[in-house]
Amino acid sequence: MTCNIVVSYYNNQNFIKLLNVFEEKFLHSHVAIIYNKSEEELKNNFMQIKLDNIGREGETYLNHIIQNYDNLSEYTIFIQDDTNNHLPDYDKFIRFCDNVITQKKKFALYPAYWKQNGSVVKRRIIDGIFDLHTFPSKNAIKLCCQEHNIYLPKEYTTETCAFFICHKSSILIHDKEFYINLRSWLLSNISNGFVLEHVWKLIFSDANLIPLKR
Repeated sequence: MTCNIVVSYYNNQNFIKLLNVFEEKFLHSHVAIIYNKSEEELKNNFMQIKLDNIGREGETYLNHIIQNYDNLSEYTIFIQDDTNNHLPDYDKFIRFCDNVITQKKKFALYPAYWKQNGSVVKRRIIDGIFDLHTFPSKNAIKLCCQEHNIYLPKEYTTETCAFFICHKSSILIHDKEFYINLRSWLLSNISNGFVLEHVWKLIFSDANLIPLKR
């Protein structure tokens, strides 16, 4: 079993502590890839790839999928750099990921904390409508799903902050062009990054195997 840990890094190095714990517990079965969107090179032994600082963590995740579409690891763990805000318990997060792999689940969003010393935030979306001040419009989720032919249930609940683990079969539900188009959409409006955070659960759902009418 192969597993990549994809890190979207800009200015917070707390995630290195998490990677060290992963390395200690799993030795070489988990390979970390740091996508560096800062202006300086990190001093550590993990793989680093330089990226332009655009599109928030969503662009990092999509870039990884696009560039590795034909050579994905069996599982990929996607994380942001500010783990101190979102993951108060690193061991708990690692157990969560290990459980997903052990039980051969296809996708799972981690119930991350919204901010340090805060609490877990989950949001209930009905008909693709959610009124959030960071969204370009309250029907932004619905419009995103319509534009990219993503299955939208009548109602769903999603975790926030975009820490998740995904089996490659769930990524390959969509063709490479889907992710290229999604990245273009993401970069067309800075607010779309906040929308995408609420759509990951839908993107990797098996419901997308059902042919949808455009």
